[in-house]
Amino acid sequence: MESAGATIRRITPLGLTDQEAVGWYRNNVQKNWFSRFVFASVSGSALVLGTVFANGSLESSLVTSIILQHFIFVMVGVLFAYAAHSFASSGLSVRLFIAYESVLREVSLVNRYGALSFSAAGLMTWYWTLPSSFDAALSSGFTQIMMRLSFSCVGALILGGSTRVSSHALAMLSIAVGKVMGLFGAFLILSPAHLYDVYPAVQQAETGVIMIAIMTVIDMTVLPCWLYKYFKSPDHIRQT
Repeated sequence: MESAGATIRRITPLGLTDQEAVGWYRNNVQKNWFSRFVFASVSGSALVLGTVFANGSLESSLVTSIILQHFIFVMVGVLFAYAAHSFASSGLSVRLFIAYESVLREVSLVNRYGALSFSAAGLMTWYWTLPSSFDAALSSGFTQIMMRLSFSCVGALILGGSTRVSSHALAMLSIAVGKVMGLFGAFLILSPAHLYDVYPAVQQAETGVIMIAIMTVIDMTVLPCWLYKYFKSPDHIRQT
C-alpha cells in the first residue's frame, strides 16, 4: 500500500522526468484501481453479511467467538482500508489525492516503522480479550458492535503499519504475534480460574490448544519462508 508520491519518487532516479514518472504511475498503477477497489469492497461486505447470518454459529463456542470472529473482522478492516486507499490514490479526485498524500506524509512522521499502528492494534486486541470486556460484548448488542468495529480498526492499523516495515521485519512480527498467541493459549490451559463465564470451563482449555496450534503453523510457514528469502537476498550473498 505504498503511496503514489513514494512510488513516483522511487522510480524517478531511474532516469525518468517527473512528468514521465507521473505518466508511468497513472498508466501502470492507477489504471487497475477500480478493480482493486471493487474486489476489496465486495469481499469486505461479504464477510460482514456472512457474520450477520452466521452470528449464532460464531458465538456457539469460545474458539469460534474469540478466534474466528476476531480474525474475520480484522480481515474486514484490512479489506475496507485497502479499498479506501485504492480510491483515494486513484487520482479520480485531485483534491482528495493531494489531501491523502499530505495525510500520509504527516502520519509517517509519527508512525516510523509502523510502531504507533502496531502498538494501537495490540492494545485494542488486548482490551477486547480481557474476560470482563469480552463477556460484556456478548451480553450487550451495542458493546458487541463496538468490539467488532475495534477489530476492524485493528485490521486497518495492521495494513497501515505493514507498509512502514520491510518484508523481513514483517515476518519477524508475524512470528512474534504467534508467540504471544501461544503464550496466551498456554495461560488458558494452565489457569485454574474459569475466566470466560459465558462458556463452559472446558472450552477455555480447548481454545488454548487451538492458539498453540496456530502459533505452530505460523512458525512452520513463516520462518522457513523468511530464512529462504534471507539467505537468497543479494545483501546476504555479497556479505558471504
